[in-house]
Amino acid sequence: MNILITGVGGPTPIGIAKSILLNRRFKNIRFIGVDSDKYAPGLYNKELFDKTYLIPHSSNDDYWSVLESIISKESIDYTFVVPEKEVLKWSLKMKTDGIPCDSLLPDYEVAKVLYDKYEIHNRLIHYNLVPTTIKIETAELEKDIGNFIKIPFWVRAGHGAGAKGSLKINNMDDLKGWIKLNPHIKDFIASEYLPGRIYACKLLFFEGEAIRASCAERFDYLLAQASPSGISGMCSRGRLVNNKGIVEKSIKALKVISDSCKQKPHGMFTVDYREDEYGNPKITEINIRHVSFTLAFALCGANFAEDSLRLYLDDSSFDRSFKIYEFDTDCTFIRGVDAQIKVLKDSEIKDLIL
Repeated sequence: MNILITGVGGPTPIGIAKSILLNRRFKNIRFIGVDSDKYAPGLYNKELFDKTYLIPHSSNDDYWSVLESIISKESIDYTFVVPEKEVLKWSLKMKTDGIPCDSLLPDYEVAKVLYDKYEIHNRLIHYNLVPTTIKIETAELEKDIGNFIKIPFWVRAGHGAGAKGSLKINNMDDLKGWIKLNPHIKDFIASEYLPGRIYACKLLFFEGEAIRASCAERFDYLLAQASPSGISGMCSRGRLVNNKGIVEKSIKALKVISDSCKQKPHGMFTVDYREDEYGNPKITEINIRHVSFTLAFALCGANFAEDSLRLYLDDSSFDRSFKIYEFDTDCTFIRGVDAQIKVLKDSEIKDLIL
């Protein structure tokens, strides 16, 4: 098989490829990597990728012509589309005139909603699944936002990764200063401040049915000290957890949003949560893709990349019955800037103590 992976400058595509290679059945797969950034490290990873290409950005008019040439030249069978803007691009093409090779993608209307944090809030607010959220109109900053949302609150960009433009706001001067420092962000939103634990729920849907699910808790982030919020978007330490309640909330959220679009949930999703002051988990965003610690799940038996591939292959030995992956109580994963993900047991840490 020949598999194309997009956006190989980030850790997620690397994790997807390594996850698939954990199964010896797929050891002869050829991985083709593409990215629009000539400095993307994955473009030069010859150990993992058999061939890599520099392509136009997904916003470029030449994106499809170049990508289709690569798909034809390399006889691509299946594509893992990773950057969310590319997921939107592919989902739109799937809806309009068809994609050039197979890929597990959400419906375009569903993907558009999930990419917009404020729209997620609008679809889920009546189900007690999300924090109170309002849009910030920069031209009306003199208005007292505290009349609409309790201070302190959390401000962040309405689109993109959750850490983008995020800051805890303690007064209106904080907000005005933060917006002034980030003029490139045009869609700030303000949300109820959530001080509790941070979770992620991975969900694989196929034609409206939940197939696989699993959860993790995030503790620390790479370069957290360089971010005012302490969250950089890339987890450096976390723990794989068993949390049926969060899985059930995530399935409900995706079905509510899909139903509102008159579509069925289909594809790979990651639902992010943070607990409020009373310990209730609230959805902060829903990613329409795998996330950067997907390899950690795979190393502990929850191999969502492999599951996606087996669904594509219509593998008769693959059980499509819904399954929540469960883990030992001490499955901690760690990662450094230049170090790949490693899963630790508590006993390994204890062995280091004199």
